Amino acid sequence: MTNIISQMDALIVISVGFIVGFINAVAGGASAISFPVLLAIGLNPVSAAITNSIGVSVSNFFALLAQRSVLKKFWNEYRWLVFWSAFGAILGAITLLAFPEEVFTKLVPFLLLFATLSILIPLRPSDARRTHKKEAAMIFGSGIYCGYFGPGQGTMVIATLIRKRDARTVNIAKNLIIGVTGIFTSVIFLFSGEVNWWFAFLLFLGSNSGAYISGKLSNRFPVGFLKGLVVAVGLIASAWLFNKYLLFWF
Repeated sequence: MTNIISQMDALIVISVGFIVGFINAVAGGASAISFPVLLAIGLNPVSAAITNSIGVSVSNFFALLAQRSVLKKFWNEYRWLVFWSAFGAILGAITLLAFPEEVFTKLVPFLLLFATLSILIPLRPSDARRTHKKEAAMIFGSGIYCGYFGPGQGTMVIATLIRKRDARTVNIAKNLIIGVTGIFTSVIFLFSGEVNWWFAFLLFLGSNSGAYISGKLSNRFPVGFLKGLVVAVGLIASAWLFNKYLLFWF
């Protein structure tokens, strides 16, 4: 895998990383933007998924730096959900690496479409009761999905936690769960041989910068607009991937 990239590719990746980190810290789901960009630049689907994970997965954790005064409180309350998410992500990452690339390639268009459409799920507090066991099971499932693919876990976590919690609490808890989970998947992927290190580094710089700034300004940007941007890009990219990887079957 070449370590030499063009200046234009570098500018595109670091810019996309910034946008992804900014949106993920507020609304989640923005990895649906960076993943197809890596594919368009020339990475294969597995390499793109893993490079994307390495580059943007811990940006949620950097968003917490702007809210570090409450971090200890949230860790005490949500550490078991962090554990289940990380455990699921480890299993998902191992599954990704254990199966042939062709399997993942055929699933990619569906996974990206699911990640994109999941952003449209209404996420409002309600009176619905959910036991700790059910929450843990759902977070565990989101962790498996995160380890295998990634984009969309933020929405899945928010959908699980939103009941009986206010939006700010859920957003901080989401950043904590996904941020720590990303550390575990990154450790596994470090040794996969599928990481494009230049792109991962540029995504890391861009996404963490965007996440930190977003953490400072999170109440000043319309979440609906950011989600709409992710959905628009995700749908276009999904259509492209269906055409690229699946239409030749028929």
